[in-house]
Amino acid sequence: MPKIARQRVEQNRSQIEQAALSLFTRQGFHGTNIRDIAELAQVSTGAIYTYFPTKDALFESVVHSYEKRIRDWRTKKVKNLGPPFSKRSLGMLAAEIRSFVSEHTDYWKLMYIDVLEFNNRHFASSFHNVPEQFKWRMEAELSEVSANPAWCGIDPGFVLATIYLQILTYFLVERLFGGNQHLGVSDDTAIRRIIDLVLNGLWRSDQGGQPTPAGSSAAKKKSAQTNAAKRKTRPNKLNKPNRVAARNKASK
Repeated sequence: MPKIARQRVEQNRSQIEQAALSLFTRQGFHGTNIRDIAELAQVSTGAIYTYFPTKDALFESVVHSYEKRIRDWRTKKVKNLGPPFSKRSLGMLAAEIRSFVSEHTDYWKLMYIDVLEFNNRHFASSFHNVPEQFKWRMEAELSEVSANPAWCGIDPGFVLATIYLQILTYFLVERLFGGNQHLGVSDDTAIRRIIDLVLNGLWRSDQGGQPTPAGSSAAKKKSAQTNAAKRKTRPNKLNKPNRVAARNKASK
């Protein structure tokens, strides 16, 4: 096929897919017909059937186009993170997720349409073993984390996937569900606190260890020691002279 003709075909397909995406995300798949798409794309219904034999095929093509876009985005952005569990790298990841959610809201709406009308038949693979998706993109960096003696021992792919999904969920709630600072603080503060929780944990300890579980024998022993120390510093009223009795005796 000549280059010009090939470019024209790609342009026509893209024009039709954009029109279909706009209508699917506003009206749903079953609420949209080919005539609606043809009118918005400014082509004939016959032109649509030239590229897509059915409406289902058109929907699948729209999904695949967007899926490729997000796969490319993940690969590019994740590979540029650097050390994956530094504040700087996680802050960069959060900023990229924020931008992607804001700039591609139709992608997420299309996913919800798929959940409602197709039981997530087209997008399910996107969420299959997310840690493995990160590990093949950052194999060397995550292996280096695992080999570090200071690492906690949890699969770093699992940790990175968990952080990614938490930040993604935060921005989806904010942008698509009208969250309006649903964690009670600004976006920047919320992300900074999420990162701090991941990197520093919940509990403080002078020795750098884990908090003692409440109700354990160690916790009871520590509580007993604390109470004993308080009793030592508390004035002992039994050993004090009874000034009232002394005054009464002196007056006799």
